[in-house]
Amino acid sequence: MRVKKVDFQKKYTKLKSRVKNFVFENASIVDEVCALQVELAAARSERLTLIERLMFHEGLDKSSITQDQLLNENRDNTKKYVASTPNHAFEKKNESKSNNIPALQQKSFPLKLTNVLIHSIGEIIPTNPNFHTAHWIYPVGYVATRIYAHPRDPVKKCVFTCKILNNAGLPQFQLIPDNDLDGVFFGETANICHQELLNCIQSSSKQKPVHVKFKAKGEVFFGLANQKVQSLLLADTRIKQCTKFKGYLLENNKEILENDDPTLSYTSLQTYLNQ
Repeated sequence: MRVKKVDFQKKYTKLKSRVKNFVFENASIVDEVCALQVELAAARSERLTLIERLMFHEGLDKSSITQDQLLNENRDNTKKYVASTPNHAFEKKNESKSNNIPALQQKSFPLKLTNVLIHSIGEIIPTNPNFHTAHWIYPVGYVATRIYAHPRDPVKKCVFTCKILNNAGLPQFQLIPDNDLDGVFFGETANICHQELLNCIQSSSKQKPVHVKFKAKGEVFFGLANQKVQSLLLADTRIKQCTKFKGYLLENNKEILENDDPTLSYTSLQTYLNQ
């Protein structure tokens, strides 16, 4: 039998050439990824700045105009109610409410609140008792944004998108940090979402180990405790069909000092971590 001579030198040279090409290709890919990461960081920073400007200027202006229009419309409806007969007045009042709600939603959003920017008030589902409790209403399609600490790096600011969705007849609350679909916090209640976010921040805090467990305030973080949001929901005639809803608690209607609460305010959280 003849034994073929294998030229190991040629094979070694070929393998060495291939490895060298792979190294260069990998280096070029790494450089491209680094460049994309820099662009992404700049885009996120720009988006954060634009959100802050929008929350301060456009949302504030639109909300103030809308509140004046709402007050004027309510006064006009009251005058019509007094001038007409009781039966016709009741019908006109219901018609004016149902007709004013869509127009109000189109004019008022985005709506600037204390620390939250409301993009959509959503829709009340009165036939499903899972979307309301005795003292809270959870409208499907509700969308809001607010600025808080980044869950992986609490020193950095992060824009959170708060959503309420319909998940097969059950409410699903979502907190999406900077449109990061891999880091979404979700649950069947607003407190579950908020608590998971706080737990993540506590575990990733490098400045100070957090020994005190923060108490979740989910509805407040989502903006559902704000008086303007509650007044818009109360203006919807479908709220009367929510069987379990008894009305908002008086303590829920109080202006909560969010700027002094580390679970709600980015500045207050930084002050707490730096103590």
